[in-house]
Amino acid sequence: MLHCEIMRKNTYYALLAGVIAVMIIAIGLGMTTGNPLIPAIIIIAGIGIVYIGKQKVVDVMQDDLSDTIYGKAASGALLVTIVIATIIFAGTMTFYFNSGYGGGFHTFANGSVSVSFMHDATIPGQAIYHDTYLIADPANPTGTDFWGLDMLFKNGHQALEFPCIFGIGMGFTVVLLAGLYAAFSYYYTRKYEV
Repeated sequence: MLHCEIMRKNTYYALLAGVIAVMIIAIGLGMTTGNPLIPAIIIIAGIGIVYIGKQKVVDVMQDDLSDTIYGKAASGALLVTIVIATIIFAGTMTFYFNSGYGGGFHTFANGSVSVSFMHDATIPGQAIYHDTYLIADPANPTGTDFWGLDMLFKNGHQALEFPCIFGIGMGFTVVLLAGLYAAFSYYYTRKYEV
């Protein structure tokens, strides 16, 4: 599609939609495989494809009306993104600071011990994480027992730490977007002031 000399505006919009769909799939693939390199490469390639595609368009792509429309659309998208990120930030921070954790031991008649660990949700009576590990011979613990206890507590803490880290990321995103919006607004106001 990009090797042709000219491109119509509708073809460009179809290309743009295709690139966005591929980016969404790449982000999903990167999240499920734990490989951030895949989405990074696809997103950079997508930006290049969109840039090259826009250069090939022969229809009029920008005029005063389109600039006004794009400006309003960008401003609206920015404000909605800031509101959504703020809600996510508030929700995850509320979740993090209002939930708790606990653990316990239960000794059986044969001498084995069951160790449990849980994180309570902000809603009473609901746990976001609950797991147990059985130590068959507490007097002679094995490496497997130490590994099992380590995983028990590590997984329990991760259940609470991920929303906190994600929420902090959303909070930084809100501050960054609001700051960039203010900086660009100031810059363009000064530039086009009569």
